[in-house]
Amino acid sequence: MTQPTTEAVGDDIRIERTHGLTHITLTRPRAINSLTTQMLDAVQQGTAGADRVEIRGEGERGFCAGADVRLLREIAMDDPHAAGDWLEHEYVVDATVAALPGETHLHGISMGGGLGMSIRQHVSARDDLVLAMPEVGIGLWPDVGMTFELSRAPRLVGRHLAMTGASIDAPSALWAGLVDEVVDAQERPVQVDASASQLARDSSWIQECYDCADPLEVVSRLQQHPDPRAHEAAQLIATRCPLSVAVALEAVLRAEEATSLAQVLATDTALGHAFTADSDFAEGVRAQLVDKDRTPHWSHASLADVPRRRVEQMFDGV
Repeated sequence: MTQPTTEAVGDDIRIERTHGLTHITLTRPRAINSLTTQMLDAVQQGTAGADRVEIRGEGERGFCAGADVRLLREIAMDDPHAAGDWLEHEYVVDATVAALPGETHLHGISMGGGLGMSIRQHVSARDDLVLAMPEVGIGLWPDVGMTFELSRAPRLVGRHLAMTGASIDAPSALWAGLVDEVVDAQERPVQVDASASQLARDSSWIQECYDCADPLEVVSRLQQHPDPRAHEAAQLIATRCPLSVAVALEAVLRAEEATSLAQVLATDTALGHAFTADSDFAEGVRAQLVDKDRTPHWSHASLADVPRRRVEQMFDGV
C-alpha cells in the first residue's frame, strides 16, 4: 500500500500527495479555517503537478469561514495596493485548484474564500451546511469568482444571495446547483427533496423581485411584494454596505454574460484593488469583527445615495 507523501504541513494546513492525488486539509479550526497567506501559498505549491485534489476542513464549526479578513484589513490600512495583491494571489490559487478534478467535503460554516477554492470540484455537503457569500456585510462583494456560479443558479437566486449575503442550508445549496450531494456526518448520502428547500420555495418571489438591473428597483419590489420573506430580504439589504450591494448586483449581471471563470476572476482582481482602497472595507471589518459594535458607518448612508457612476468606477480596472 502506497503511503501518502507529505508536501506541506503547518499549524494551519496539511497537504499530502498519493500518486497524483493531492489531499488538502485546512487545520485552523480555532478560526474556522480562515485562509491566511501561508495557507494559500501551501495550496499553490501542493497542487503543482497534481492530477486530482481532495479538500477538507478540520473542526466541527465548519469547513472554512473564508479569507482572514482581519489580516487583510491590517494590510489594507497600511498599504491598500498590497491588500489588492493579496486578493489577486488568492484568485490565482482559486483558478489553479479549479482546473483540477476532485472532491470537496463541506460542512458547517462554508463561506467566501473557502468556497472559491473548493466549489469547482465535486462537492459533498454535510447536512449541517451553512453556505454564504456574506461579503456585502463587511464592505466587500461576493468575490473569488463566485459570481460565475451565482449567476448560473436558477430563478435569479444568485442575485438574491449576492445582494443580501444570506446563508442557505444544504438542500437549498443542492437546489441552486452549488453542491452536488448531501451527506450525513459519516459521509453517507442523504436523500433530499431539493425542490422543497427554503430557497426553492422562495424562488418565485425572488425571480419577480430581482428581474431588473437597478438595485433600488429590486429593493422597491421586495418591499412591495406580499410575501413576508421578501420584506425580510429588503430589511437585510438595508443592513449591508450600500456600495457593496450595488456592486454585487452589477458583478452578477456581468458574470451572467461571462463565458469563463477566468473572465470573472479578472473582474474580481480589479474590484479587489478598488475595494481594499475604499474606506468601507476597513470600516465593515472593524464593526463586525474587530470592535464588534455592529454599527458600521458606511461611505454612503443608503443604497439611494450610491451614484451609478460610483458603481462604474469600481469596475474601471477591468
